[in-house]
Amino acid sequence: MVTPRSWLFCPGDRTDRLTKAAAVADVAVADLEDAVPLASKQAAREAVAAWLRANPETARRVWVRVNNDKVHLDADLAALATLTVGGVVVPKAEVDVVQEVAGRVEVPLLALVETATGLWQLRDLAAVERVQALTLGEYDLALDLGATTPDIDAEPLSWARAQVVAAAAAARIAPPPAPVSARLDAPELFSEDTAMLLRAGFFGRMCIHPRQVVLTHAAMTPGEREVAEAREIVSAAEEAEQRGIGVLVVDGRMVDPPIVLRARRVLELAAAG
Repeated sequence: MVTPRSWLFCPGDRTDRLTKAAAVADVAVADLEDAVPLASKQAAREAVAAWLRANPETARRVWVRVNNDKVHLDADLAALATLTVGGVVVPKAEVDVVQEVAGRVEVPLLALVETATGLWQLRDLAAVERVQALTLGEYDLALDLGATTPDIDAEPLSWARAQVVAAAAAARIAPPPAPVSARLDAPELFSEDTAMLLRAGFFGRMCIHPRQVVLTHAAMTPGEREVAEAREIVSAAEEAEQRGIGVLVVDGRMVDPPIVLRARRVLELAAAG
C-alpha cells in the first residue's frame, strides 16, 4: 500500500461524513470508538457495514477504528468479518489486544498508542503481524502520563514522538502519521505544526476535519525549487550509475544514496500532490 498522506476520522454513525471523507482524504477512518456514544454503537456498526457493501471500490480506502473493550471489539470484528475494508485502527493499542485483532482479521492494522503501557511496548507493537503502521493518540496519552495536552504544550510529548518514529523505522514499517490536532481555528499553526512533525520523521497526518486534509496535503507538496533540485539529483545519479561513477557531486554537494532516495521521495510527493 502507498503510504497515505491523510487519515480523516469521522463518526461511524454519520455515513454522510464518511462519503465526504473518502472523497478528500487518502484514507477515511470510520470511527466506531470515541466518536460514537455507547447507545449508538450497534447502529454505527450497521451503518458502516451497509456503507462498505454499497461502496466496494471505495471501501479499500476506508479503515475502521474498532473499540478496545472486549464486548464491543468482538461485535465490531464480527460486523467486519465478510466486508472489504482497507484496514483496522486499534485504539489504546497494547500488545495483547493488537495480537488478538491481528489473529482475527486479514487486513493491515494501525496501532494507535494512547497509554503509557502501549508507549513502553512500541518495539513489540511494531513487530506484531499485520501492524503496518503505528502512531500516538496524544490526548489520551497525555492524560495517562499526567502531561499537558499537545494543543497547550507539545514539548512533554517530544520524547514519545521520537520513540514512535524510531520504533517504526527500526521495524521497517511505514513511518507514522502525525497525531491529531484538536485545534480547528488556527490553520497557520496547524500547517506549521504539520511541517515540524514531517521534519521529525512523521509522514502525513491524522485529521478530524476536511480543512485539515487540505492543509496536510499542502504541507507535503514540495515547492518548485525543491522539485527542481530533486530532479537534478536523480538525473545526475542515474547518469553516474550508467557511467560507473561512484562519487557524485551536484552543485558542490556530495550526494550519497540516502540523498538520492530522499530526492526520489520528493518527486513522488510532487506527483501525488
